[in-house]
Amino acid sequence: MKFTAIILVLATTSLSVASGYNVRQIGALNTKEYTVYLENDDNIPISPWHDVPLHPGRDTNVYNMIIEIPRGKNAKIEIQKEKTFNPLAQKVGKKKGQLKYIADIDPWHGYPWSYGSIPQTWENPYIKNEEIGTKGGDNDPVDVIDISTESGFPGQVRQVKLLGGLLMIDDDTTDWKIIAIDVNDKRAHHYNDIYDVEENIRKDIQHWFKVYKIPQGDGENVFAFNGEFQDKQAIQNLMIETHDYWNLLINGTIKADDIDLCNLSVQGSINLVKADSNEVKDVPKADPKPDAKIKDE
Repeated sequence: MKFTAIILVLATTSLSVASGYNVRQIGALNTKEYTVYLENDDNIPISPWHDVPLHPGRDTNVYNMIIEIPRGKNAKIEIQKEKTFNPLAQKVGKKKGQLKYIADIDPWHGYPWSYGSIPQTWENPYIKNEEIGTKGGDNDPVDVIDISTESGFPGQVRQVKLLGGLLMIDDDTTDWKIIAIDVNDKRAHHYNDIYDVEENIRKDIQHWFKVYKIPQGDGENVFAFNGEFQDKQAIQNLMIETHDYWNLLINGTIKADDIDLCNLSVQGSINLVKADSNEVKDVPKADPKPDAKIKDE
């Protein structure tokens, strides 16, 4: 699988992802060495989870999204929450130690929509959801898909409108899947809520999230609210709640456990570091390589 935006990295040490951000790639996609760090405009490593703000500006209807898995790709890439500056890397299976991929679900190749997370949010694992009956959140930033036609690349910071969401139940934890659209997509001004989205697209989203784990040997995913979408207002409330939880995490009020909180910009955080810190110096230099061939595993 070739991706031209990643190949462009080979010509420079970093790839611009949005105003104020670049990415630093180490290694080749489809290898365990593949790592993507986010950088600020000064090419200093930062955390995509903690340093990128919830909103890119004053408009609270527009959110930042970190692209982890571009539309049409199979490699399961995610933020490494336990590593310094939370770089992106391909997920490795716990049992066999193999790189993880999402199977194609007919008629789609790879992920039908770009998949990622909302920065400065946290699904708190210590708060039970009495309404749903789960033991807490999944201990990650909130997941989001962008239903625009753009693909993008891992580490891209994209501005999106949130439209609604599905609440997946995963191992007795809440695992929200937020539906969003790139603000630059031509349909964005028509979509102000999930029920503005065409019914066939909504059904595709529900179907794919329900069955995407079946090829790897799991059953259908289970959803709260009878699998129905929650509207924009419910998701706006969720953003407020999960951002508040993140604030408690980053300032040390709640124990972080396996989450690395190192950052360069969050005043009052317990792991705020400077640009000349050892944490910054320890980040490997850019060493991008072309995508490796996927091995049969």
